[in-house]
Amino acid sequence: MPANLIPPCCTRITPELLPLVTLRQDEIDRIVQCVPGGAVNVQDIYPLAPLQEGLLFHHQLAEQGDTYILPTILRIASTVQLEAFVAALQQVVDRHDILRSAVIWRTLERPVQVVHRQVRLPRTTFTLDAGRDLRAQLDERIQPQHLCLDLQQAPLLQLQQAQEPQSGAWYLVLLLHHIVSD
Repeated sequence: MPANLIPPCCTRITPELLPLVTLRQDEIDRIVQCVPGGAVNVQDIYPLAPLQEGLLFHHQLAEQGDTYILPTILRIASTVQLEAFVAALQQVVDRHDILRSAVIWRTLERPVQVVHRQVRLPRTTFTLDAGRDLRAQLDERIQPQHLCLDLQQAPLLQLQQAQEPQSGAWYLVLLLHHIVSD
């Protein structure tokens, strides 16, 4: 596999810096516009693997939700443990290119993966209804028709958290798109 040729702090990415994909300069410029921070936040650009192309095809066909989002529900006993888990997960994202990748295809002839140098895990908070069964609420939340990730925004891993009304423990819903998990 060729070495990554895009140097840190690069402000203009050219075709010569991309040994794994053939792109015109105008396509590269459009890709860079999709990346927060621009060119300096682009670590690499390369084509999709065949399985990823298939997953993207199904993602584009979906009218509601996305069956290729892999949800995981965790119960974490305290806020301290929640913050430690999120910090550890951020370190994993920082270490692995695929977890900092987005898929760009609009305005391009062929879709590409764009590895960002830095991304922060998106984290949202939702509220659980103390008057309803908690497990039923969590199960509803992870139904495929309710799940959606913008594949053009890295990372393709998101966190949703809710505090359990009675105990103060936390439920953490991790959403990971299959397109980056194989």
